[in-house]
Amino acid sequence: MFLLVCALFAADVFVLPQVTPELKKDAKEFFDNECKGCHRWARKFAAPPMHDNVEHYAENPEAMVKYLMKPTPQNPDVWPAMDINPLTEEQAKMMTSWLLYILKNPDDPGRPK
Repeated sequence: MFLLVCALFAADVFVLPQVTPELKKDAKEFFDNECKGCHRWARKFAAPPMHDNVEHYAENPEAMVKYLMKPTPQNPDVWPAMDINPLTEEQAKMMTSWLLYILKNPDDPGRPK
């Protein structure tokens, strides 16, 4: 019985992937292809600075994953809605993990410009 209860609770545990060199490469490539057209890291462009977006979710990465999987306009009076396909859970977790890593490691050479 105890193992069954543990297994049920373990299924709901939120875990982001570890930031490895491969994840960094894949996430940077995804950012360059899908996000960079509108987002810059630290300045306004066609969308809010990515740094500000990531900082908003720093204490709640699970909410960032959910947002990336189902993006909805956050400030429609200021910024247009994102024109992207929703990310898969795997993509959303990869991007969340990498973006939070970049937020905490701003001198990383792979940081978006």
